[in-house]
Amino acid sequence: MQGLRSSEGEDFEKFFSIVEEEAKKLGGVFFCDTFEGRDLVLNNMKVCDLGGWLVPASEVEDFESIYVAGKDDELWENDKWYDMYIFVNYSLGDNNELTLKFDKK
Repeated sequence: MQGLRSSEGEDFEKFFSIVEEEAKKLGGVFFCDTFEGRDLVLNNMKVCDLGGWLVPASEVEDFESIYVAGKDDELWENDKWYDMYIFVNYSLGDNNELTLKFDKK
């Protein structure tokens, strides 16, 4: 998976594929940095809130080379990348329908 640095297991990757689809609708790729809690098992998926970078499609190649190399200092020191940091929070509807919100908070 493009936005993950490590293998997190099939149950999480099933959830992360939904995150990737939603990020694509927003014109970018989500690169995961942190697991923010509220862990839940839903429909054989490991769901949680996430922190990471929502990178516009036009910037993915440049960002990914730094991200994959684990050069996090470069990501935090460059305002361009810092400003792309975002949180993905999930919510559940009446029928346990999963909704994702991409937010700066």
